[in-house]
Amino acid sequence: MFEEQLLEILYSLLQNAILLFGLGFLFAAASFETKLNKPLLKILTGLTIGGIAILIMRNPWELEAGLIFDTRSVLLSVTGMFFGGMTTSIATLIALLYRVSLGGSGIYAGVATIIFSATIGLNWKYIKKILPKMPYYLEYYVLGVIVHIVTLVCFLLIPWPQAFEVIKNTAIPYLVFFPVITLLLAMVVHHQKVRYQVQDDLKQQRVLLQASIDSTNTMEIFALDRNYNYLTFNQFHKASMQTYYGVDINSESNFLEMIANDSIKERLKSSIDRVFSGESFKHVIEIEDQKGHFLEEVFSPIYSDHEIIGVTIFIEDITLRKQYENEILALSYKDSLTGLNNRRKHQEQLLSLNAKKYHPISVIFFDINGLKVMNDAFSHQNGDKLIVMVSDMIKSIFKDFESYISRIGGDEIIVLCPNTEEKTAKALADKVKIKLENQQINHMALSVSYGVSMKDVDDHFEEIINRAESDLYKNKLFEGGSHRSETIKTILNTLKTKDVYSEEHSKRVSEICRQIGKKLGMTKQDLNLLTMISNLHDIGKIAIEDSILNKPGKLSPEEWDIMKRHPETGYRILSTLPEYGEIALDILSHHERYDGKGYPRGIKGEDIPIRARIISVADAYDAMTSDRPYRKKMSHQEAVTELIDNKGTQFDPKIIDIFLSIFSKKA
Repeated sequence: MFEEQLLEILYSLLQNAILLFGLGFLFAAASFETKLNKPLLKILTGLTIGGIAILIMRNPWELEAGLIFDTRSVLLSVTGMFFGGMTTSIATLIALLYRVSLGGSGIYAGVATIIFSATIGLNWKYIKKILPKMPYYLEYYVLGVIVHIVTLVCFLLIPWPQAFEVIKNTAIPYLVFFPVITLLLAMVVHHQKVRYQVQDDLKQQRVLLQASIDSTNTMEIFALDRNYNYLTFNQFHKASMQTYYGVDINSESNFLEMIANDSIKERLKSSIDRVFSGESFKHVIEIEDQKGHFLEEVFSPIYSDHEIIGVTIFIEDITLRKQYENEILALSYKDSLTGLNNRRKHQEQLLSLNAKKYHPISVIFFDINGLKVMNDAFSHQNGDKLIVMVSDMIKSIFKDFESYISRIGGDEIIVLCPNTEEKTAKALADKVKIKLENQQINHMALSVSYGVSMKDVDDHFEEIINRAESDLYKNKLFEGGSHRSETIKTILNTLKTKDVYSEEHSKRVSEICRQIGKKLGMTKQDLNLLTMISNLHDIGKIAIEDSILNKPGKLSPEEWDIMKRHPETGYRILSTLPEYGEIALDILSHHERYDGKGYPRGIKGEDIPIRARIISVADAYDAMTSDRPYRKKMSHQEAVTELIDNKGTQFDPKIIDIFLSIFSKKA
């Protein structure tokens, strides 16, 4: 009898389980295809689950009238765990209403079972925190055990002693089978949820990926399968295919069939086939039908289970970048001031010209005369102008060899002349020299020196260039003196036009210095040097602006600082010229004071060169007794008194005494 009753219970449970899982699969498939965060969908889901609960309760096993048992506890606990409060509450309410409508002696136990099953499911996320960590499938089994232990406890609400009989008859199904059914149903819903979550993630990823590849309007991005059919593409690629080939592509299009140009098609097919053979590469190509336009193409394989199933292609028009790179490369080989080749380009040309077909090669080494003087006397801006004028002249004469003209130093320009005899090269260099001598900057004539040497096949370039440089310096030695003298004359003449006071001032200072020198017993050579210093002592004023040099009023502190630099400028100009080297230090020192408070170095006493001490006295006297734009001249006696007052401080006492012995009675 008991065995028959047990078989009947198991049969009823089986029917319940079939209904539960059939409806469970149907529900899971339907519910997770939609987004459940919307209230209406949650309500509909709750109604669906409530309907399932009713169907389950309509197919129970019954111990006696009013005592019905089914798998509603499984359904509601799983619902609470997976579907949240609103859905579970609606399903629970429907199940409660139906159970109450059935009535019977088990009504209270049935109602309690529904409420507690749903409550445990809803709160499972909190309950599991107090349990040991376990795999999710074991967790679902434990949920089933706990829910059905509570369900058995709810059966105590059945009138006694009937409750004892019910618990005894249902303990095995509820503690053995129902937890397993809970586990299985939870696993079904879990996997359905995971599957649809994965599908949703993939969908979002596809949307994100498409948005990402569509975000660029400078790069074509697309993927092809092994048959060259599109897997995906961005809008920029679609637009490009429309622009260049007049085709509208879609996911079913064959990429290669869309390419009208056969050479482009063959190149792309070859590149794609390389990827299918396992390569991943990037290259830059010039478009076959658009000369001067460049593309950068990147090809990479798509793998699935270690097998190449497709290729991704990135294509970017880099024409502007290529042009910019070429400009940068060109600049790296060019002198920024003259546009000539720089030393780096020159060195590369030496290697490329070593072939026999370029010989004989003549090498012309030019040196610009007077560049440092131009920089110091007339500013670096004029110095740059000098370099440019010389460079342009060389380019105009050597126009057949313009690509082989290089500026290899500040004032050095070298010309390589392939297939040219030395005689021809010298004739061209002479033309440059003659034409430049008719050019001027600030009244200063332009001049170059040059050397020439010729290379045969067996010669080394280094040896030939050294020979040309030696020839240059030999010529410079012969030409230098006259050019430097002309340079100094030019500077002095220019200074006269800038400062009308300077010429007569220099003459008077020169005469005073000469008389002091004679009194000191100087030799004729020293007197000549003293005279030269007198004429050149203010040569550094050439670099001072006219507005400061001829200012009618008192100089500002800033202007005075500029004026005080003229001894240094004069020193720089003269120290580069060998014949003036001996007096350059005197020019630098003519505003030093005997007490060390002068400029620019602040030296004192006997450390100041004697010629500078003499010119300091003569210069001061003439300055005081001459009219200036900003003051009237002093009388002779006033100037002498000033010199005496500064004896031993500004001026050398011995020089003052000699001056007074010569000029004290001057009217």
